[in-house]
Amino acid sequence: MTAAPHASPTAPQLIEHILATHHSLLKRELPRLGAALHDRELQAVFSELVMVLSEHMMKEEVILFPMVLALAAGEGASGCGVLGPVKQMGHEHGLIRELETRLRSLSARAGHEESALIALLDDLARHAATEDDQLFPLALALEAAALGAPESRNESDEDAVPDARSVASPPPSAGRRLTIRHTRSCCPQCLRELPASVYIEEEGAAHGTEGGAWLGRTCPEHGEQRQLLSHHGAEWAELDRYFFTVNPQERPQRDFIVRMTESCNLACPICLAKANTEDTPDLPLPRLAQLLSERRGIKVDLMAAEPTLREDLEDWIRAIKAQGGIAALHTNGLKLADRDYARRIAAAGVDEVFLQFDGQDDEANRVLRGRPLNKVRAAALANLREFGLATSLIVVIGRGINEAEVSKTLQFALRPENDHIREVFYLGLRLLGSAQHAGTFADQSLMPDEILDELCHQEPRIERRDVRAFNKLYFAMLSAAQVRKCLYVQHYLVTREPGGGWRTAAELLDLAALAAAADRYASLYPRHPQIARLRLAAALARQGLRSDVLPLAADLLRLQELFANGMNLGKVPRRFLLLGFITACDPWNFDSGVSLHCGKGELSMDGGAVASGADANVLREARLARSARAPGKALSKKRAPTPPG
Repeated sequence: MTAAPHASPTAPQLIEHILATHHSLLKRELPRLGAALHDRELQAVFSELVMVLSEHMMKEEVILFPMVLALAAGEGASGCGVLGPVKQMGHEHGLIRELETRLRSLSARAGHEESALIALLDDLARHAATEDDQLFPLALALEAAALGAPESRNESDEDAVPDARSVASPPPSAGRRLTIRHTRSCCPQCLRELPASVYIEEEGAAHGTEGGAWLGRTCPEHGEQRQLLSHHGAEWAELDRYFFTVNPQERPQRDFIVRMTESCNLACPICLAKANTEDTPDLPLPRLAQLLSERRGIKVDLMAAEPTLREDLEDWIRAIKAQGGIAALHTNGLKLADRDYARRIAAAGVDEVFLQFDGQDDEANRVLRGRPLNKVRAAALANLREFGLATSLIVVIGRGINEAEVSKTLQFALRPENDHIREVFYLGLRLLGSAQHAGTFADQSLMPDEILDELCHQEPRIERRDVRAFNKLYFAMLSAAQVRKCLYVQHYLVTREPGGGWRTAAELLDLAALAAAADRYASLYPRHPQIARLRLAAALARQGLRSDVLPLAADLLRLQELFANGMNLGKVPRRFLLLGFITACDPWNFDSGVSLHCGKGELSMDGGAVASGADANVLREARLARSARAPGKALSKKRAPTPPG
């Protein structure tokens, strides 16, 4: 075996050493040991290691090593920095070490190959240490030298020259999959936990089209299962890497869904919950009190099946407000069509109302909700407007069902008389609860990025590149405030203008400059998080001082404070309309890495307190799968009569 390099080796020496020793050994021993190991559990863990290492070494040899050698040769920064690949390699080292530990505990089952397995694992540990301790710091130092030390540039220079340390990696060559990240998911059929990967598939590159981004895994029983994340693979890879760079660890949960009841006064074919399925008791108010005593000042989403069926709903709202929390009501709006009931809810102090509103096509409402709802929702919205309740429209979009409602709902929300609507959330139809068990919606499910495509097609003033830049800034701001947020959730901003017009964020702000500031934040955050926060705040302040933005400065500052202290729609300036492209995590799109950052926890009778709503969804599906009852089969005796629609 080639001797290790001397102290302070050059980048070419280090890379030559890694290729000649560690990579050479792995490429020789991985297939040999894979064929020689016969114990089923040992073989399963070893196969997972082989999958991770194969992708890991390929990315090192195709992406990272050439970038480092180019920097060492004095070719300078190419516009795609090494920080992203270095962070990704370091993250994968963590996965590899976990598998290494599991294999060491099982090594006795390798029989006469035990010593060879231990030797390989020992070399693997040295491999990771060489890169973590020597190669990665050297790569970052070379890039810093190529760009010029940050201390040698003044603030105006930094603003004028975009930082080349982008977390995006070069796009893959045509004809293969390039793994963005390894994670864990589950089989949508049997819900077995499985190793998974997020990858770009360049299947369209030969025809001049962009490959998509996918979440894939293979179940021993049901074969390969995959979920399209985006049709724009390179864009998604950039956003994925950016998100995990600025969110390197789990943060405390500040927003909890509280499932008050499993009863509902609708029988929606697409119900994501298990409404009217089992005789699950209602959640008692003392359980909320316990949650509030443990986490003061949190946001509480009162939902479940239909929380307005709880006669004590006003007590719940008052309890949340008494503890300094934000009370958010999620409802189908049937009871809010009653003016007196809406007045009582407003008097209790509710901060915001999330209203099911899947557009104004009643035929689509029949498909999604089982009945026409335009009349009753119009009455509910009129009452919400009268009592000044900030409203978010939750618009479920199903493929081939109501895509045309994407633009129509935006234009509806922008009407001057609807300025109590502060947000429109486009929710891609997912396969949970009734939608999963019905077996008829599999081809209608959508991910948020697909809905964004639809909106950009219907509203050409909204462009993907602008939304992508806005989301980098959004993720940076939430990271600086240490707020949990899901990668799958994307946002944009438009403003109402006097006389009924509207403007996009790109027409108001210099999104290119703000995206560059967000990139600088990501470059600096892993090493100097406090400095990164200060410089991001300075960049935002400079944006607010521009003469064309100055009239909006106070409102933008208020919005920035809400990002940090809790998004209370009741405090969002009326001129702003927030757009969200969201999803509910189901067994098809579940990604444990994304779940770790889920923006909502959950409290329920059957599941208890769970820090991640994504985890709670999949666990609920597992409980339903074990039950003989299917969602919607049994209506609860507690169901209230439906108001006339």
